[in-house]
Amino acid sequence: MNQTIVEIIEPTPRFKDLETNQILEKKKVAAYARVSTDETDQLHSYQNQIQEYTGRIQKNEEWEFAGMYADEGITGTDMRKRPNFMKMIQAAKDGHIDMIITKSISRFSRNTVDILTVIKELRTIGVEIFFEKENISSTDPKIDLVLTLMSSIAQEESRSISENTKWGIQKRFQQGKLIMNTTWFLGYDKDDDGNLIVNHEQAETVKYIFDLYLRGMGVTALARHLQSENIKNGRGAVAWYPDTVKEILKNEKYAGDLMLQKTVTLDYLTHKTLENDGHATKYYIKDAHEAIIDRETFDIVQTMLQARETILSVDNKERRKHLARKPIKGLVYCSKCKRMYNSKMHNSGTTFKKSMLKCHTLINNPHNCVNPSIHEPLLERGTLYAIEKLTKTPSMQEDLIHYMEKSLKQTNSHEPLKALRQESRLIANALKALPKQRINSTMTDDEFNKEYQALSQKYENIKQQIEDLKSTITKELLMRRRFYALKAFIDTDYKDLSIIKSFFGLILVMGKNHVRYVIDDTFSIIDELHEKIDTIKKLPIILKGTYYDIKTNDNLYYEVSIYEGN
Repeated sequence: MNQTIVEIIEPTPRFKDLETNQILEKKKVAAYARVSTDETDQLHSYQNQIQEYTGRIQKNEEWEFAGMYADEGITGTDMRKRPNFMKMIQAAKDGHIDMIITKSISRFSRNTVDILTVIKELRTIGVEIFFEKENISSTDPKIDLVLTLMSSIAQEESRSISENTKWGIQKRFQQGKLIMNTTWFLGYDKDDDGNLIVNHEQAETVKYIFDLYLRGMGVTALARHLQSENIKNGRGAVAWYPDTVKEILKNEKYAGDLMLQKTVTLDYLTHKTLENDGHATKYYIKDAHEAIIDRETFDIVQTMLQARETILSVDNKERRKHLARKPIKGLVYCSKCKRMYNSKMHNSGTTFKKSMLKCHTLINNPHNCVNPSIHEPLLERGTLYAIEKLTKTPSMQEDLIHYMEKSLKQTNSHEPLKALRQESRLIANALKALPKQRINSTMTDDEFNKEYQALSQKYENIKQQIEDLKSTITKELLMRRRFYALKAFIDTDYKDLSIIKSFFGLILVMGKNHVRYVIDDTFSIIDELHEKIDTIKKLPIILKGTYYDIKTNDNLYYEVSIYEGN
């Protein structure tokens, strides 16, 4: 039997010619660097790493410089948040990189799953990663085990850093210290000590937004108005959206207060931020800095916002859907069957299309209601005309302002509310302590039950008083808002449909192009409509007239009444 001869052929890099040993194609080598925001070692700094790797790769005659990829001050636990890292990986997949050099495993990634996934993906297409500090290549068979151990250590370090940072932030919150960037925050800057100070030029924009909202301009109309007036936002750009306006109106900082820890980061790897909806402690500091908006105005605006949100969360889906679109739609009801008027497009898709408001009963059961449809643009323009007549006719204007001023109760309901809340807390604590007291006393079961029932009843009574007082305060604030809107409408030429909800609680369709506007003193007229319809129809008329609409060549007959409840 012939002896088997085994010839050993050493691997030859694909970059060299076998005969001449000349380099035909250089290895395309890139480098990756990441420097955290707290980096202090200048040798490993962002700029130094770029210079070091660029020079080293270019000096190696077997290498071709394929780029320097670096992310400065960006998290190492989530590679998706490192744009240059992601760009480098894509370049490798596209065949533009054969090898990546990086300082260490922790510089590359602190997320074990991410780093193993990337190495596996690149290894299958022949791309090598070399980690200098650990002196290991992704082609080494031991790499998976080493990386798992090293990345786990780096990941644990990230968790520790995250916990320490979180602890530091919470300590600052407990001390009432603000942590925020005011660079893009409208109305405030920071002084040298990190305290909020008013930016008076921007503060005028904040006041303007609150003022227009008090006049009855909704957040969507407000955003459009600010955009058309070329008013700059906190970033110095003319870019306004309804949500932006709403966030400004809701921000407690404008009243001089601070709510700290509004958001939380639950996962130290993804750094995903969530609204702090019971996840962690919040800290509220009153009068923490100079206010831009006085507290009374701010409270009124919050009530207005809450009232809107309440309307949009009611069970009545029919009303909610239409209120969300235009303020006029959710107010229009039929005087015959007490159903809401819905918007319907007639002759849709043609040049004769018309937006009509139609009784809900008429839509579904045409024979069950005799009230006709009404042209929506006619009603919108006619309503603004009626408000103008109501507010700008001298005799009516004086009577209306007198009525509004009389309706505004000059009471401080907030102090009694504060006292009731304090009392409810004391009773709640007493209820919690009662079982313990029983153990340490000679109290009988009968005595315990009587005491517990008495405290429980007292607690429920106070809770009801709190709700009643809150309702009273809300009505007072809404009446005050109506007064401000009335004054604004009188003093300016501002006209917008969103003003309608400041004046009228109900628009009752009485017949063909005939409506009754009702100023609602109770702010709950629609809820009482079914029971009080006859009373509402018999209300005294304080103003009536006819509006001729030149665009539709139609008349709108209108009346105005005031509903004061029982």
